[in-house]
Amino acid sequence: MSAAPVRIINPAGPPVPAGTIADVSALPAVWDMDATVEWLVDGMIPRASVNLVSAESGTGKTWLAYAIAGAVAHGAAFIGRTVRQVPVLYLDGENPLYVVKRNLTDLGIAKIDSLRVWGGWNTEPPPGPDDERILRFATADPKPLLIWDSLVEFAQADEQSSTEMREFLKQFRALAHAGATVVVLHHTGKSAGSKEYRGSSDIKAAVDMAYVVTGAPRQGKLHRLDLEPFKSRIAPGQKFAMEFGQGRGFVGIALPQDPPRVDMEAVVRKIVGANPGSNGTQIKALAKPLGVSKNQVDAILGNGEYSIERGKGAAKLYTVIDGGRVPDLPTHGVEKLGKSDGGSG
Repeated sequence: MSAAPVRIINPAGPPVPAGTIADVSALPAVWDMDATVEWLVDGMIPRASVNLVSAESGTGKTWLAYAIAGAVAHGAAFIGRTVRQVPVLYLDGENPLYVVKRNLTDLGIAKIDSLRVWGGWNTEPPPGPDDERILRFATADPKPLLIWDSLVEFAQADEQSSTEMREFLKQFRALAHAGATVVVLHHTGKSAGSKEYRGSSDIKAAVDMAYVVTGAPRQGKLHRLDLEPFKSRIAPGQKFAMEFGQGRGFVGIALPQDPPRVDMEAVVRKIVGANPGSNGTQIKALAKPLGVSKNQVDAILGNGEYSIERGKGAAKLYTVIDGGRVPDLPTHGVEKLGKSDGGSG
């Protein structure tokens, strides 16, 4: 099942087969080799790579995979991303024929010779990555996209075994070395440590890009999918969001903006600058609604930028050293302390 290793042949031994590296000195210099990153789907799926897409069963990863397959086969943009047109082979070990045809119709994927689906309804079930027919297809020009749905249907190995999974996944790497782009669908697990993917850590280690798919159905039907990277070997990972439209497939939508990060030191300095001689409890009361915790306030007040005087009892009173360098921040929520804002700290 495993791909043939690179062999170094003893010069005194039998004749060297064509294409075999007979001597270490015959290895080409990597500095002279072209290693430009090209994209099959811009920013999402690199060419000649191994990609993992995982999700909880029933989320919609198969819909997503067929949508990508259709876009690549037709050379049509996918959720606004530029796509390179190449032949596609979808090896479907999960779904019956009527489900596949429904998906193609609902995704608006028209018949085209460059998209072939090999499923269990054929006279022979879809093969794994070590099949000679797959190897021939992978090395043909233009280099194709190969999609396996799903890993568990083809691996014939223990998902939890690093040794078995590593040996099986080497076969996908051999196809990528030959120039093909590989996408493997997989499942997430139930435990807290398997929310990204199920099984051995070697599954993640063996791929170039890995995404987890989450879904937000509407009225019990496929609606929105989010694609979030958890492995990005080739390029920085990007998040993608899309909505499903009957008969037209997925349309990209904007991701919600992350809230701006709080500059905690600037917030505390603003509070103390507006309230010189305030104690720790007072400062923390003003900092909390601005996103700065009590422990964070304590750490900032101890960074050497504040003078400390003794107040009543054990209270410490803080003032910005030299009374200056107070940042220009919005004053909302950083009002001066009122008479009732007492306490010690």
